[in-house]
Amino acid sequence: MRKRLQALWQHLKHENSTPGRLAASVFTGIFLGVVPLYGVQTWICIAVAQLFRLNKLTVVASAQISLPMFAPFLVAAGIAIGEYLRFGTLRPLNIAEGRGFLADLWLLGGEVPDLFLSCFLGDTVLGLVLGGVGAAAAYGVASRKIRRNDA
Repeated sequence: MRKRLQALWQHLKHENSTPGRLAASVFTGIFLGVVPLYGVQTWICIAVAQLFRLNKLTVVASAQISLPMFAPFLVAAGIAIGEYLRFGTLRPLNIAEGRGFLADLWLLGGEVPDLFLSCFLGDTVLGLVLGGVGAAAAYGVASRKIRRNDA
């Protein structure tokens, strides 16, 4: 059993691990982690990674950007960006509103449907930007590691 688990771990670590695939995996994970799909993100990450032949471990790990300590900031930024894109006015970044939104989301109360649209739109833009930054960093690190190993 232990050998099987070690073999599985090695497979997950090294599957689709070229610099380009790792960059795409980080981009996908961060994007899916930022977009408010709470409760199903991990399953979506695994399915998308399988579909596009990405490194599943990297996609799921990158999606952890939405851990509870970061989620209110992502939600608040998403709402602010989404409101600007929808109405052309910059809404101040309000972390308390982000926390409240997350709490209300589970209860489906308050102004969640309207804010959810703004949050989804804003977090999509935020996910694209953060995913691009993460992908560029991952590509650089993976490329350097390969060059170091070849030398």
